[in-house]
Amino acid sequence: MIALIRLAKPWIGEDEQRAVAAVLESGQLVQGPLVERFEHAVAALVGRSHAVAVSSGTAALQLALKVLGVGHGDEVICPALTWPSPAHASRLAGARVRFIDVDPNEWNSTGEAFSAARNTDTKAAIVIDQFGNPARAREIREALGALPIIEDAACAIGSRFSEGPCGSLGVISCFSFHPRKILTTGEGGVCLTDDEAIASRLRVLRNHGQLANEIVVPAGNFRMTEIAAALGLTQLQRLDEIVARRREIAALYRDALGDVVDLQTTPEGAESNYQTLGIVLPQGQTRDAFRDELRARGVEAGLLSYAVHQLGSFTGHDESLPIAEYIAARGVALPLYPQMRNAEVQEVIARVREVLGG
Repeated sequence: MIALIRLAKPWIGEDEQRAVAAVLESGQLVQGPLVERFEHAVAALVGRSHAVAVSSGTAALQLALKVLGVGHGDEVICPALTWPSPAHASRLAGARVRFIDVDPNEWNSTGEAFSAARNTDTKAAIVIDQFGNPARAREIREALGALPIIEDAACAIGSRFSEGPCGSLGVISCFSFHPRKILTTGEGGVCLTDDEAIASRLRVLRNHGQLANEIVVPAGNFRMTEIAAALGLTQLQRLDEIVARRREIAALYRDALGDVVDLQTTPEGAESNYQTLGIVLPQGQTRDAFRDELRARGVEAGLLSYAVHQLGSFTGHDESLPIAEYIAARGVALPLYPQMRNAEVQEVIARVREVLGG
């Protein structure tokens, strides 16, 4: 039986196991001192004044929209090429989603696309650093002016715009710590902001609407556990090592495959963490058949992303967004995680070229 090279593996070692064991022994399992330490550490990493830890990256987006007052009758601009979370969060808030296409090379939406989609009903724009690749932050800020920006930096901790860290763009920026992300807390997320009033409101909304000992607004439970924070704090200590190794692996892929597939490009002066190494297949190759062929050869590959406007949850959206549709239809994610050996990377490269016939 062929040993499978996995698409992704969270890097969990003895340090994480000890940190979690200490939480279990303490009896303090939810929203305690480790969550607060984790918040301070993430805020300091990105240079933001406040970080509010929550139960997932999707929860972070939902609370960000709520705090900005997005609701029925409003419109939110959102790139079409993405995981469904930002668009679903907008719909759950009661807003309409105005999907926009992406740049064919960087796979992020441009300032021009955001500006063209804006109208009198637009309440906010969600800017996505797709697969950890930084969006063109300065260009988008200039294009949108005073319109509130939520940065969906779910994949982008450790990535940098030319002018600063990802997570620093929006009035609220959101990270995710799902196991597929650069560092994991199991499940978890965080909202980042420089606005103290917004941070205070987020803390109330994540915890049943509680302020001090009073319940002041109706709200849900979006708290992060101490177990999650213990994992996150431990992983933050080697974030630089994780990102550096991912960049090494990505460079091997890019050098070896750039002549046979399309690869995502990064804006000048920016740095990606390569949360996902995506390829877009050439004409004549079918995505699902390609993935099946790779798996038969011992390589697990994944669907790269979605053209969200084409999903069943957005039935009735008939606008064509051809670049997002093309990338979603032909995009494949290749194995990439810090524990990969160079020999495994070369094995993936060999199998990809074999399936492509080149």
